[in-house]
Amino acid sequence: MNKIEENILRHVEEIGWSIMSVAPRADSDEEKEWWSYTIGLPKSFGWPEVVIFGLGSDTSKALLNDLVIACRDRGTPPAPGLYLDKIIKNHPIKLVDGSDIPDHYINSANWFANQTQNPSPVSKLQFLWPDKSGRFPDDTSCDEGVRRLQTPMERAG
Repeated sequence: MNKIEENILRHVEEIGWSIMSVAPRADSDEEKEWWSYTIGLPKSFGWPEVVIFGLGSDTSKALLNDLVIACRDRGTPPAPGLYLDKIIKNHPIKLVDGSDIPDHYINSANWFANQTQNPSPVSKLQFLWPDKSGRFPDDTSCDEGVRRLQTPMERAG
């Protein structure tokens, strides 16, 4: 087991989840190309994992942490169609079905599920953040740049 895997196990044991940020290429220094996702939500809460695209690692991690804490504290499991305010200042966020996100986008979550005898591949939700007008990427009037940032590369075609 490597240090990253050890940290994942420790985070889930101590906190209930971990978060992984991923660069699409080893030479990627453009944070908006990265994505982040939760690890351990199925084991700790019986929830799907959550994936976010198009923001820097620190911002994505903070938003995912805030989402999990808000859902836990409200007793509201994350589910498709869930809107939450107070995650992003002055705008709600939206969760949508993430089953079309390729499983290899959340390799560490699948590894964790296998280590802890939970089903793999795990179910996924996508965390959508709005454009400056408050429109989400699944709305055709959403800013095209915001839509593109939140579309996994396989779907961007």
